[in-house]
Amino acid sequence: MSLNDVTSADKIDERARGHGQPAVATFSQSLELYAFFAAIFLCSMNYFRSDYIYFTLADLSFLLCFSLAVANANIVVNVIGKLSTAAWCFGLALLLLGLIASSIVSPGPERGLVVVLQYFYAYFIVLLLFGGRSYDELLAAAKIYVSSIFIICIHGIFLIHVIGETNTQFVTGSGRFNGLMERENACAAVIALAIQVLLLLVSLRKLNRFLALCAFVVMTYGLLLTGSNTGLIGCGIGIAIFLLFNLTWRTVVPAAALCLCIPLVAITPLRDYLPDVFQKRVLTAVDTGDISQAGTFGRRFELIQEAAGQTGSTLLLGIGADQYRVSSAVQKPVHNIYLLLWTEGGFIAALGFAVMVISLLGPALAASRIKNGIPFAICIFATVAAFLAMGNAMTHMYGRFWPVPLLIPAVLGQAFVKRSQA
Repeated sequence: MSLNDVTSADKIDERARGHGQPAVATFSQSLELYAFFAAIFLCSMNYFRSDYIYFTLADLSFLLCFSLAVANANIVVNVIGKLSTAAWCFGLALLLLGLIASSIVSPGPERGLVVVLQYFYAYFIVLLLFGGRSYDELLAAAKIYVSSIFIICIHGIFLIHVIGETNTQFVTGSGRFNGLMERENACAAVIALAIQVLLLLVSLRKLNRFLALCAFVVMTYGLLLTGSNTGLIGCGIGIAIFLLFNLTWRTVVPAAALCLCIPLVAITPLRDYLPDVFQKRVLTAVDTGDISQAGTFGRRFELIQEAAGQTGSTLLLGIGADQYRVSSAVQKPVHNIYLLLWTEGGFIAALGFAVMVISLLGPALAASRIKNGIPFAICIFATVAAFLAMGNAMTHMYGRFWPVPLLIPAVLGQAFVKRSQA
């Protein structure tokens, strides 16, 4: 399937007639779709952004797409099913309400407005842009997203192993790859989520297996270059769920062999071929059995303990959006999205975030009841589980690189259900 297949004139003319519009809208609708594809491709490339506010090139593409979608009457709110969309919006409303109410009485209410708008944009406007897309268009978007992460990983491998770059915007002084994301752990987490989308495309036989294997190897190595325990755990959870639900008598032996080979790498000479930063930040903790050796775990655990101690006093109202770094003894935000939202926006903010993410299981249940829908259900479950797990090591998650990989499996599953029931 090529991009021309999903933007053919006949298809767009048909959509225009469905909206009661003349076929002259064809160019506008084509531009809308390409703006959407551009936003998907650029969403993880944080490097291309404004120096003054958090506004990226992907955001510009998203805004262009949204403007054209409004003009083309192509805004669809019911993106992931009626109940799931309602639950998503309810969770988002709780999140925003908690942050707004807490920020009003905080020392920095203006900062609260910025954070609230960022979350609204990331988890509502971006959600709307997935609506009005056909199943084939969403499949193309999934391939574009995987290609984007593949390119980011190739870029990192080139910088580290060919140029030998360190202490730049793309590679930290300790040799950790953060690439065009400019954030090591977030980069690893996004790679982990992209691998779930890759596995879905393979399960659906929408991607050549040799190309998929090459992409998997490159993306996995890119993940190792980040030296991120968080990304590794999230990726492991997702792959484990895929393996668990796809086990048959024919695949149980290869799966068991794979599970046994992974720990053997850490204790054999093969470990010398792994990236140095991965050996230092991950394997050192495995060798010693001391989790405090796993990156900056010790310092982050202190922040988690500090934040946990504040949950009792922030049950109803928090200290205000983006105020944790101000009130903390070490002047840094806690790397746990649930505790961060609880302390800054009260319990309802953290609850709302969890409800919003868990609502994506609705399309998984719907897809599981449809013939050939199991791969979608597995991928949605794996993505949600990995996302929730990695949230335990993240600060605010309003970057547009978060909702895109989270939503792709769910909207694909819902589109498949609608197409099957048509």
